[in-house]
Amino acid sequence: MSGKRIDNSVERHSDPSGDRAPSHVRKGGKKDRAMMIVMIVLAVIAVLFAAVAVFWSHWVVRPDLPGQGPTSSTPGDGPADSAVPTEPSLEEGVRPLSTGDRKSEDFYTVLIFGEDITSGLTDTIMVASYDVTNQRATVMSIPRDTIYNSPYKTVPQKMINSVYPMNGGGAEGVKALKSEVSRLVGFVPDYYVKINWEIVGQIVDAIGGVDFYIPWHMGYDDPYQDLHIHFEEGQTMLDGKQAMEVVRWRKNNDGDRTAPSSDISRLNLQHDFLKAMLEQTLRPQNVLKVPQLVDLFNQNVESDMTLGNMVWFAQSAVVGELDTENVNFTTMPYYGVDVGNAVYNYRVFPRQEDLIALINESLNPYVEEVTIDQLDLISVSSDGNRLSSSTGRLRDPSAG
Repeated sequence: MSGKRIDNSVERHSDPSGDRAPSHVRKGGKKDRAMMIVMIVLAVIAVLFAAVAVFWSHWVVRPDLPGQGPTSSTPGDGPADSAVPTEPSLEEGVRPLSTGDRKSEDFYTVLIFGEDITSGLTDTIMVASYDVTNQRATVMSIPRDTIYNSPYKTVPQKMINSVYPMNGGGAEGVKALKSEVSRLVGFVPDYYVKINWEIVGQIVDAIGGVDFYIPWHMGYDDPYQDLHIHFEEGQTMLDGKQAMEVVRWRKNNDGDRTAPSSDISRLNLQHDFLKAMLEQTLRPQNVLKVPQLVDLFNQNVESDMTLGNMVWFAQSAVVGELDTENVNFTTMPYYGVDVGNAVYNYRVFPRQEDLIALINESLNPYVEEVTIDQLDLISVSSDGNRLSSSTGRLRDPSAG
């Protein structure tokens, strides 16, 4: 109807020749068309925001905390179907914290680990805390060579990266790893996340690349894995494939001493990259990519959290404007030995006082502080051949 009225108005104001409308009518028509274009653009923007709002309202579910009642969620909503018992089996005398008053209303902890495709070992193990209320987070890597209080006899079987496969992987492997990590940090993580590390490259591609400073020359070739890593020091825009090469780098080719070669150097490099990726993922322009990112998580992550829980964390970080300056990536305080042909040369042992200080300052979600009574920390003798536990008991007595 409005279209007809505009046409009739033009006809009534036409000049005698009927060839064209007066100038003031022509200008008004342009204004009307411009207004319609603006309204269409605004309508499209409104639809986009409505779609995001509907998506979030459907999926966002605040995760439960110990002692809280369940939040509303749909059974089968994401990877929670593969959940395992959150309370690990603990021996008498060692009781990591699992309940109590939280430091803030929304203070969460998560065990994160990644399984090596070839060996099945969990060469990546992290404990993360996220204080949503105050927008602060800490991620502590546990070196794969960390010696734990193991009942097994060989040195590789006493390294923490063996816990998951030695217990059969799957739900039992997660339960065992969660138990051993809780002995190391003094509290039971609220949730676990098992990651296929290919997700890193996929996220990088989804957000259009990550601008990262390569700290040193990298030159490594492994023809058996068809893995070739070659970068020069400097600022580089990495795509997903290149990002995976950076996080997989451990050392340079034999004889190339231009870069440090140790698991700790690799961890530090991964921390720096993950922080750069996080900073660029949290940029406002990536808000509309939340559905795509969640889909990537669904394909590459096992967890006792639902998709809705993960979106809640993502929304909390974006809306709460989590600043990477308030995200601390660190490595478990440790020491090692290098004595002749010692049994435990080059293995990793926690520095007890420094670890407890880090736990209570940044990782422990509870008001009650973690003490040595909640921990089972392994030490090594000065000759590098004998172990002892902070509990006074070794599961493998012959190791003492």
